[in-house]
Amino acid sequence: MLYLDSCIEGAQKVIADETVDLVIADPPYNLKFGGTNYTKNKKPRFQIFANDNLSFPDYRRFCLAWLKQAYRILKPGSHVYIFIDWRTYPDMARWLKITGFTIKNCIVWDKKNMGMGWQYRYQHEFIIMAVKGKKKVRRIRSRNQTDVWQIPRIPGNQTIHPTEKPIDLMKRIIENSTEENEYVVDLFAGSGVVPEAAENLNRKWDAFEIDPGWAQVSIKRLNSEST
Repeated sequence: MLYLDSCIEGAQKVIADETVDLVIADPPYNLKFGGTNYTKNKKPRFQIFANDNLSFPDYRRFCLAWLKQAYRILKPGSHVYIFIDWRTYPDMARWLKITGFTIKNCIVWDKKNMGMGWQYRYQHEFIIMAVKGKKKVRRIRSRNQTDVWQIPRIPGNQTIHPTEKPIDLMKRIIENSTEENEYVVDLFAGSGVVPEAAENLNRKWDAFEIDPGWAQVSIKRLNSEST
């Protein structure tokens, strides 16, 4: 189910302790996204989004709050995947450890095509893979996988959300860390890519989105998928 609510307050209300098999989080990177001007009329295609322009102390409090919820709801030994870029990675890694997670790897998502940037244009993002606890840690589906994933990014003129990820990327995460009918939670739904991937792979899911506009985009995506 998609909840129009903060993942912090929402998860506290509707998800019980240690019931979730996988958490996926694509949070704001706090990079002050200001809209995309690459349009014919030079007007932004997207609005700014919540919690992406916080002071560092506020961003730290925000991240620790949702990380604590992720830790609370996950079953022991289960996985969390967190999207982040190189500028915020050191802080996120430290906050994961403070919360109690054990970081197992840093996956490099090679988008195969360059994007924005200065002094070398960006072609990758990081995905931190961590587990709850240190005992009886769940294994991923196959050992024959590396920590570099080459999956093309969505072309800018085809995205419906400014930080939208390809569905194949989310499917790989879900297939690697869960089985059919297990329970996936998406803390930052955005345009609904994780719920769509979970539906396609026959997983149970819940997702949270604080912005009513993006929640409607997610609903539209899911309704389109079911028809």
